[in-house]
Amino acid sequence: MTELDYLGDVDAAIATIERVLGEAPVDEEFPGGSHNSPSTAHRWGAFELWERRYVDNWSEFASRERTLYRPSFSVVFTGPEVAGVALTTEDGIVAGTSWTDLQAMPGLQLNPSGCSGPYLDYTAYDESWPDGTVHEQRYGVDFIANDDASAILRVRAPLAIHEEGCA
Repeated sequence: MTELDYLGDVDAAIATIERVLGEAPVDEEFPGGSHNSPSTAHRWGAFELWERRYVDNWSEFASRERTLYRPSFSVVFTGPEVAGVALTTEDGIVAGTSWTDLQAMPGLQLNPSGCSGPYLDYTAYDESWPDGTVHEQRYGVDFIANDDASAILRVRAPLAIHEEGCA
């Protein structure tokens, strides 16, 4: 098993994935917007590594320490495996799992804001806001349903869980 750190060096992560999967990714650039920085999606079939680029309107974050809110990269699984490598969460959930089975999972949390899908495998951190107050912020693995809500279309991580409105 290989473990990659969302806050770590993205080039090292890409090199590791290339070595494990035996091929280079197909890359696609995305310009970003007000909620997401410009990104490069590196795709190996059902596995996507989204490299965050802190440039242009996001350049003030380029020299800051990476956090789960502004990671070096995030990942998306759109299928259960690629090149014989299983793409699962800690709970063994894969893209393609029935939505009914996901809903029955112990510990599944629904996002009250609706900004993201239901989630599992979350971690919580205390974050200080500019007004000096401290708030718990959750980051997790979330799930996006397919069009007819019968199965998981995408598994995404890390994802900030905004419980009181979208960011």
